[in-house]
Amino acid sequence: MLRKRPFSFPLDKQLRVICDTDANNEADDQYCIAHMLMTPRFDVKALIAEHYGTDKSPCSEQESYEEIHHIVNLMELDRETLILHGAPSKLPDISTPVKSEGARFIIEEAMKDDSRPLFVCCIGAITNVASALLLEPRIADRITVIWIGGDTYPNGGFEYNLHNDIHAASVVFRSKAELWQVPKPVYITMKVSFFELLNHVYPCGAPGKYLVEHTMHVAREHARMMEDTSTPLGSCFLTMSRAAAATSFAGELWCLGDSPAVGLMLNHTVGHFHMADAPCGVNEDCTYNYSKTSSRQIRVYDDIDNHFILSDFFEKLRYYFG
Repeated sequence: MLRKRPFSFPLDKQLRVICDTDANNEADDQYCIAHMLMTPRFDVKALIAEHYGTDKSPCSEQESYEEIHHIVNLMELDRETLILHGAPSKLPDISTPVKSEGARFIIEEAMKDDSRPLFVCCIGAITNVASALLLEPRIADRITVIWIGGDTYPNGGFEYNLHNDIHAASVVFRSKAELWQVPKPVYITMKVSFFELLNHVYPCGAPGKYLVEHTMHVAREHARMMEDTSTPLGSCFLTMSRAAAATSFAGELWCLGDSPAVGLMLNHTVGHFHMADAPCGVNEDCTYNYSKTSSRQIRVYDDIDNHFILSDFFEKLRYYFG
């Protein structure tokens, strides 16, 4: 960090935060990681690498781990930030955890004698927190899980983070852990234009320069994949009109869909929510399973304050690195 924090919070007013991130998947996790590390109230205990399946890479967890290190090094916070490996792959079923140092750390931190709330922010698949819950069910009463993932209630449907580990999602839905879910129709509203990034982010030192250049690189790669209808991304456009397909291209914008996790920890009313019956599981097609009566309710967000979250990020980045 290039500048001293402008103010501090008493220890008992801080929030403990663990961020579980598929950082190398595309270009939004990096903004969320930086935002968390710049927020004075957050006591970021660890950043855990999350896999993102095998469609893009057979070593996705390792690549996420390396990308987390890269972001933290650019921010000059490498000596004070704990970065851990997560599971290399998804759960084989709903009963078998995938052990990792990340899952063990979630358990260790949750079981500490610390009255401060512990938020586990899952901005990708939810494998590591599900594994922790399977390994030590007692942590369910001691954590709040914020998950960027899943689709609309009550039906659900394909969504990338959910698709990458449906068994893990089933474990978390069935657990007693408090869950705040930000589904796809909400997180996709976190649009930011490239001109906003060029004006507000790019001038902010090495972190800002990398964030913008990486985002534009990923956007170009997505454009290339869109032209290939044999890819999962490209096939989505086969059923669209030419006009709809053309305006789906993120040529001048990107979605910072993981950033609501930061906003909701700053203030849970940054979005409106409703309470919903938790699914008893997730079907193979990513739809929610309600074959059994739900034993609990979860918090599902219906919208999010894009302006507040982006403004807070821009101003913090400018303060520390501008």
